[in-house]
Amino acid sequence: MIRVPSSGPDLIRIERVSVRRGHRAVLHDVSASFPTARVTAIVGPSGVGKTTLLGVLNGLIAPASGHVVFDDVGRLDDPTSLRAARHQTATIFQDHALIGRLSAIDNVLLGLADARHPLSPLPWPAAARLRAAKALDDVGLLDLATRRTAQLSGGERQRVGVARALIRRPRLLLGDEPFASVDPALAQQLGALFRSLAVREGLTVILVLHQLQLARAIADRIIGLSDGRVAFDGAASAFDAELEARIFPSLALSQSPSQPKETICSND
Repeated sequence: MIRVPSSGPDLIRIERVSVRRGHRAVLHDVSASFPTARVTAIVGPSGVGKTTLLGVLNGLIAPASGHVVFDDVGRLDDPTSLRAARHQTATIFQDHALIGRLSAIDNVLLGLADARHPLSPLPWPAAARLRAAKALDDVGLLDLATRRTAQLSGGERQRVGVARALIRRPRLLLGDEPFASVDPALAQQLGALFRSLAVREGLTVILVLHQLQLARAIADRIIGLSDGRVAFDGAASAFDAELEARIFPSLALSQSPSQPKETICSND
C-alpha cells in the first residue's frame, strides 16, 4: 500500500475497519483520516468497497470490526455520538433521492427537516426559504426554484441534491458519485464549488468518484481502494497515470459521464 502522510487536523477517521457481507470481506482492515478544509476522492474499480466505505463514514453501515471517530463527538458505534455526527453531516446521493411532486426549492428545504422536526409542515419561514434560494443560486438553479423536480433533467436534479446538502451547512459533506448525471464542464464547476467551500468554511468533503481524471483535478487527496483494502492514500498530484496503471490495471479511465450534458451557464 502506498501512503503519503497528510497534515492538518482531522474531522473524521476510521481505524482498522472491516465490513463483511456473508462470508465475503467488502472492506478489510481499512484505516484512514480525513482532514478539515480538504476534498478527498475515493476511487477504484467497481465492487471494491467505495460506497460501503461512504456508508461506514455516515454511520449507515456498522463495521464488523474497527470503529469510526468523528472529531470531538466520539465513536459512531455510540448512538448519542452517531446522532450528533449526523446533524453535522450531509450526503449527496447518486440517484438524487428527490420528491418529484415538490418544487426544487421545497426539496432543498427538506435538507433542514431534521433540524426542525421530520414532519414539519410547509410553508417554511422566509429566512429558511432565503437560505434555500442561496443554495440553489450556488449551483446555478435559482431560475428553476419553483419548478417541480419531476420536470427537471437528470443533471438539474443532481444539482438540486447538491443544494439540499449545502443548505445544512454541514461540517462533513459526503458524495456518492455526485457528478454521475452531469457533463465534465459542470462537474468541474461543482468540484470548484466544493473546493471553495472546503477552504472558506473549513468543510471536509469526501467524494466517491469513478472518473480518475476528475478526481485528480478537483481533489486534494485520493484514497484508492483495491479488493477492499487501501492501495493508495496521498496527494492527488502524486496519483499519476503510471501509478494508476500499476494499482488499477483493469480500471479504464473514464473521461466523461455518459448522461445527458448540461452546464451551469446553460439556459435549459
